[in-house]
Order: sequence, then structure tokens, then C-alpha cells
Amino acid sequence: MSSAIRISLLTLAIGALYFPAANASESCPITKETNNNNHLALLSIPSFNHAREIETVTERDNTGSFYYFKFNYDRCGQLQSMYAQISKNEQRFRIDSFYDVRKTADGWKNSYNVTLIGLNKLLYAREGNILYGVNQQGLITHSTDSFISGGEGKVEQGVTNGSYTIDDLNRMAYSQLTGSDETVNGEYRFFYNANNMPSFLTTPSVNISYLYDAQNRNNRMIETTVSPYYLGNKLTDCTEWNSQNDCTRSVSREIELFPTYAIDRQTTLRSTYSYWSD
Repeated sequence: MSSAIRISLLTLAIGALYFPAANASESCPITKETNNNNHLALLSIPSFNHAREIETVTERDNTGSFYYFKFNYDRCGQLQSMYAQISKNEQRFRIDSFYDVRKTADGWKNSYNVTLIGLNKLLYAREGNILYGVNQQGLITHSTDSFISGGEGKVEQGVTNGSYTIDDLNRMAYSQLTGSDETVNGEYRFFYNANNMPSFLTTPSVNISYLYDAQNRNNRMIETTVSPYYLGNKLTDCTEWNSQNDCTRSVSREIELFPTYAIDRQTTLRSTYSYWSD
């Protein structure tokens, strides 16, 4: 189950979908491009539309799963914190996960905890801290995930190291993860469309397509998952927008195929926004 830890934020729907971040003020020490790249490196989702705070809650889920997200940004659009609480009902077991991303003096820190519960007992648990380091321009260049995990009487410690690379157009191109957890090792690569917006993400176990409407709003995401534990397909659509062109309601349909059963999940998420004044 450890492969789900690195990708759960991108495979579990975020109610607020993508719209290009507002231009940062000339007084901002970090450029808009650096903010966008760091956002992709930290969360595997594009930046939001210059919001100050975003809160996403579960309006409905037919499997009894629960999702909660809260993002905070400074005036320059730089992520200051992100908290996520996810409880995913997989019929025969439940995955509970918590993520707490905080800006630090020299980058970011993501503290996380994931548990797998089945038959009224703890089957697996993992907790750790991912430290992200930046260069002199404030761009994330490397990360270190130090974790402890185990289940059924077996406990082990591990480390995963990440390196981050931009392309010739100064866009986050890919990250490379290597370490003791072979389920997450590999390349995580972003592709972009003609409008310079992220259009596709490939990882060792998940592929995501970002689709846009006539207003260049990311109105649809298509995700496919191939892991040792299950096969998954998920379609998420934005159904309501606010006056700032940020998504306030998203609806997803997710099919998960396990070896002996299947789950058909339908989820509706609601998002509210507050913005910095110009």
C-alpha cells in the first residue's frame, strides 16, 4: 500500500481545479513561474487563481468516503500550507491519511500519516516527513522522505530521495525518486499543451490527463491507476464556477477493480475561496 502515499493527493479529487495563477507583484521575491513549478513538485496539481485560502469539503460520496483539503497562499501566490484529511472506504478495508505541508525557511516540509484498517484491526501504517530544498531562486530542486512503516509485527525505516528538473522553457519537467521504497521509485513527468498549461502527468502507477474548456479552464481530469493492488479509472468534472473562474463544485466517478470485487464510487466536492485584494 505504500505506493499510494506519494500519489494520493493527485488521485483523490481536489474540488478546486486549475486556472492560471495571477501575475505576482514586482515586489514578490519569487516569480510566478517558480511558484507554478513548486506547486507541481509539492502537490502534483497546478496552481490556483491567486487565492488566499481554499477549503474543500465532501458534499456527497456513495461509499462513505471523506475528503477535506485546506490551502493557504501568500500575496505572491506561494503555497504557505496545505492540510488534507482523507478517509477512503474500500469496502473490505479503509485507508485513512493525513498530510500537513508547511513552508519553512529553506523550503517545505510535508508531514504525513497513512493507515490501512481491515477486519477491525490495523493492517499497515506509515508515517514520515518529506523535506523539500530549494536553490537560490527559490525553485525546488531536491527532496528527502524519511519514513517508518510496517504491519503485522514488521516495522522498517526507509528513505526516498527526489531530484527535480525544469525544461528549456523553465517548466517543471519531471522528478526522479530513488530509495528503499521500490513502489514509488521512478520518473514523474509533466507534459504541456500549446497554451503552456499542464496537459498530462505520468508516474510509475498513475497517468492523469488535464482537459480544458474554451475559456482555458481545467474542467476535466481523467486518471488511470495500475498498481499491484488494484486497477482504477476516474473521471472528474467541474460543474460550477465562481466569478473568479475557480471551480466551486466537482463531481467524480471512480471505478476500482480489486482481485475479487469492484467499487463504483461517486463523489461530489464543494470548494470555497477567499482572495487577496489587488
